[in-house]
Amino acid sequence: MSIKTIMFHNLKSIPKPKDAVVFWNNNGAGFPKKIEIQNSINAFCNQTGIKSVWVSTKRCSPESAIREFKKLYQPLEFFAMTKRGTMYEEDSMQVFYIDASVGGIQ
Repeated sequence: MSIKTIMFHNLKSIPKPKDAVVFWNNNGAGFPKKIEIQNSINAFCNQTGIKSVWVSTKRCSPESAIREFKKLYQPLEFFAMTKRGTMYEEDSMQVFYIDASVGGIQ
């Protein structure tokens, strides 16, 4: 059984989600890039004013849950990561985000 990591984000500090997952899963010689991505994610998730919410993926795909999250919260920037496999899927994921009040647009 193969479990894959899936990322959703709109951060400029790390590669596009599909590219970042390649390094995250360490497919090949991507360990230094994985560390760089992990440091960027940690910096984003630990900054002052960051908010987080748990999104349910119990009866919908993670992609649908992220679309609904974006519609409800209208984040300026966001990051979420979950895992998916043939016989395995998480039923919720934590989304870290910055909204307009934190981003300086009041």
